[in-house]
Amino acid sequence: MNNTLLTNLRRKKHVAGLLALIAFSLLLTGCATSGHHERKGAVAGAATGALLGAIIGNQSGEEGEGAAIGAVAGAIVGREIGRSKDQADMRNARPRSTEVYDATRVDYGAMMTEDEKRRVRERAGKDEINDWGYYLTSDEKRRILDRADQAIGL
Repeated sequence: MNNTLLTNLRRKKHVAGLLALIAFSLLLTGCATSGHHERKGAVAGAATGALLGAIIGNQSGEEGEGAAIGAVAGAIVGREIGRSKDQADMRNARPRSTEVYDATRVDYGAMMTEDEKRRVRERAGKDEINDWGYYLTSDEKRRILDRADQAIGL
């Protein structure tokens, strides 16, 4: 009976130690403002370190202590490996385009019928028009845009 009690105490101590390690590793990784690989590396390193530390600590009878030391060391190593991966990703990332889409420019000519184009050419007194919007009235623009919206189902 004494032997069973001692075994149960060791198990509880082991479980409590592992729970404390998990909480500590989550605290280390959750509060950091870090990249994706850095967070994953710290968690994976802590878990691996805790497992290896518990195995090594079991040989000396100090599973909890070995797991704690292994978790902390694994979290640090894993975080540094992840950080280097994040930095490599940032170096290899394509630069974002600074080009801005101008939503105010509309190609009315692409939405106009040939008959509408003919009337605008006559009114403008030009055979070739590059900016149709310049020669259209606001009512004509609205009618063309409404027709385009209906064509795409808006």
